[in-house]
Amino acid sequence: MTCGAPRAVEVGDLRLLLHEWGQPGPRPVLLLHSLAAHSHWWDWVAPRLAEDAHVVALDLRGHGGSDWMVPAAYHAEDHARDALAVLDGLGWRAPVVMGHSLGGYIGATLAALHPERVGALVIVDTMTQWNERETAWAMEQAERPGQEFATREEAGARFRLSPRETTAPAEWLRHLGETGVQEARPGRWAPTFDRQVFAHARPDVWPILPRVICPTLVVRGAGSPIMDREAWLRVATTVQRGQFAELKGAHHHLILDDPAQFVSIVTGWLSATR
Repeated sequence: MTCGAPRAVEVGDLRLLLHEWGQPGPRPVLLLHSLAAHSHWWDWVAPRLAEDAHVVALDLRGHGGSDWMVPAAYHAEDHARDALAVLDGLGWRAPVVMGHSLGGYIGATLAALHPERVGALVIVDTMTQWNERETAWAMEQAERPGQEFATREEAGARFRLSPRETTAPAEWLRHLGETGVQEARPGRWAPTFDRQVFAHARPDVWPILPRVICPTLVVRGAGSPIMDREAWLRVATTVQRGQFAELKGAHHHLILDDPAQFVSIVTGWLSATR
């Protein structure tokens, strides 16, 4: 694991944090994390991708080291607009955009709204549409008080994935927990995401996918409870130039379960699309 170099960018009045790996090259990669996560979730994937590419992971607004919005504004279109501004700031014309879970929905939204700015899209185990039960859960999460911890190390020790199924080593989960908190006040550490992000996620990919015209790879973990096989295949056949791949032995958090296999699949596919 190699953490990327941090870099702040300004998008209007909004400060966004990026992490970078690798050197400028012909096919850069923008990474978009999942709901209530942060860019360090890519710490095991990004260094492998960076062997052949300039890689940037973005902390979405309301997440990680990026600013929170008051009033809250965390819809997919808001995140896609930020991503577009980041591409402009980096001078990237049409990079590979890769998103896990909510990040996949944001990447698809960006590709649908600005097709000329996404050269290739990787949708990674993304929920396609929330039902009433999931929407109620999200609203409950938005209203719950945030957790607090006495130390960064306690946050790492108590960190759990949702859903919990994973084959990732325990030390990787501790790393995510420790990098996902900040000292809110002396002796109290709190998660770095705004709980209002839950209220605004609400994915619904089906209206936008037919407008995605770039080469698109849809990847799921074979054991994922989030993106079942029916949704996986439907997404790949609804975009205009879709293909699909599945990671055996992986679950929803497949970028943690088997980053080496994931990168091998993606880079092989990208080589074939050149």
